[in-house]
Amino acid sequence: MIKRVKLYPLDEVGWLAQQSSDFNEWAEQVGRWKTFKKGQFIYHAGDRSDGLYGLASGSLQMTFPLVAEEPVVIYRAEVGFWIGDAAELTNRRRMVTLMAASHAKLLHLPSAAIKILLANKPEQWRCFYQLSALNMFAALSQLAEVLALTVRARVCRRLLALLGQDGFAEITQEELARLLGVARPTLRRCLADLEAQGGIETNYRKLRVIDAAVLSAFKDEQ
Repeated sequence: MIKRVKLYPLDEVGWLAQQSSDFNEWAEQVGRWKTFKKGQFIYHAGDRSDGLYGLASGSLQMTFPLVAEEPVVIYRAEVGFWIGDAAELTNRRRMVTLMAASHAKLLHLPSAAIKILLANKPEQWRCFYQLSALNMFAALSQLAEVLALTVRARVCRRLLALLGQDGFAEITQEELARLLGVARPTLRRCLADLEAQGGIETNYRKLRVIDAAVLSAFKDEQ
């Protein structure tokens, strides 16, 4: 008897939730849950692909090795995010390093299982093309934000995206500055402004959102 995993919450949010019941049944058969502690690496840039990863809980930090001394933080992923398609579908090595930004639970779809699926059912390529399109759209959206929006708008968008049910955004000020690509003094001034307007409460380790409406009012500022 084939052992299956439960896909929740990935069958309700993100790429996998958009796929057919047959595809999800395949994912149940081949997928394996993996957990990572905060700061633990899932893989490094230059590694060979071992499949796709979907984030079910926690958060992930993605870095790009633009400079050797300190890789550039390019993305903070939340629940429903899938990654690994670029290396997996092109048979190339990993282009980014992926690390758990908090305790994280991921569903792993192994390379071997993906290769067997596509060899037997080539029409399923469309599912993986869709994942690549979703990730490309996310990358272009992030680039557009950098080019068009103010720092305050980008801070508000990121805090709203990271907001947990407890009202806290699980990110430090240093991590937020690196993620947004802004100097820490610039970020501190922005956070002080949002705090003065009653939107947030700051401390070094966590940022608490007091009034999300204040952040929403600035998230499209150009």
